[in-house]
Amino acid sequence: IPAAAEVDSFTVKLKGNYSGGYSQNMYLYNGTSASVGSSSSLSSTVATHDFTCSVPWADLVAMGDNFGIRINCRRSSRNTAAHFYIYGAEIEVNYTLPNPATVTSTLTGNGTISPAGAYSTYDGEEYTLTITPTDKSEPVTATKDGADITAQLVAHGAGSTITATPADYELDSIQSGSSYAAYCIGCSAEEPSSSGTSSNMYSGDIGYADYSFDFSGIPSGATIEAIEVRCYGHRESASLDSSHVSAVEIMVNGTAISESVDFPSQRNTLITVTPDSLPTRAQLDSATVRHTVGYYGGLVLGISFDVTYSVGTGIDHYTYTYTVSGDSVIAVTIGGGSGETDHLWVKRSGSYAEAVKAWKKQNGTYTEIPITDAFSADKKYVCGD
Repeated sequence: IPAAAEVDSFTVKLKGNYSGGYSQNMYLYNGTSASVGSSSSLSSTVATHDFTCSVPWADLVAMGDNFGIRINCRRSSRNTAAHFYIYGAEIEVNYTLPNPATVTSTLTGNGTISPAGAYSTYDGEEYTLTITPTDKSEPVTATKDGADITAQLVAHGAGSTITATPADYELDSIQSGSSYAAYCIGCSAEEPSSSGTSSNMYSGDIGYADYSFDFSGIPSGATIEAIEVRCYGHRESASLDSSHVSAVEIMVNGTAISESVDFPSQRNTLITVTPDSLPTRAQLDSATVRHTVGYYGGLVLGISFDVTYSVGTGIDHYTYTYTVSGDSVIAVTIGGGSGETDHLWVKRSGSYAEAVKAWKKQNGTYTEIPITDAFSADKKYVCGD
């Protein structure tokens, strides 16, 4: 299902029958204890049963492999076998997509762009173009549908990346299991602690552990290019509500700069958290990863805090990001001395207008082409209007 899809409805279905026992209602489960829907019982005749689900589609997706169908099999009496026969199960999803769109990117000069050429997407999606010059000293300019967007290009330095693990922690309102918070000190998400794999830290209401990191290896004048935090841990209960909490988020000076991401399972799982905005180098020293727990909590066994940074004014690549609204053409030029680019202007009614798209008729069908390919030096052209 495409990321931009809007789910209108969904139905969980199961086909089966039973013999030799009591048939009972079937249930949709999140993990092993939380019912999120039900269906009528199986019968002795093979039939397809639809489930009524009590949670929205987004919550169902968030359950991941915790989502399942529970069927209770019960004998009619002692020494009597009960058989349930399941022939298949599925989730039927009805969804709609926003208006499709095509973003076409072209490059003049030496370097690369990604994605290159025609890229299919949808209105409302975020599109990012990455521009990497071969010669980092050459100027880079760009237009979108003929309008100059050079000022909107974001320059990125040649980044170095370090990975930090928890160096210390502070607790707040932890009722039980506070000593377990120390298990992940010095442990990465890829090489987590072998202690506390089934232990839990929890609070009387809401509490948390703030894990701090040593970023002294990053120069004071560095520019933070990217951050990714990976956490390995679990939750105490499969339920997701105000009492059942085991979630992590990135904090700077006590303020969240990322979404809060729940551990999805009672089994130890690796989750990834990224910030909504990047801190400065100075702010990074106060960055923490907060593990919030409720009355039913969980535990973190390892954290990998990746920081990509650059030093100095050297530029490695550029990015351009915008929200898609209809078809667009982005033309990138690398080099060109002063950074000026060629444009195509057409005189109409005494005034010149810049052309933003070019179309060529081939085999009776018009196909969009880059403006720079619209004309050949060995041909003569006549205005058709």
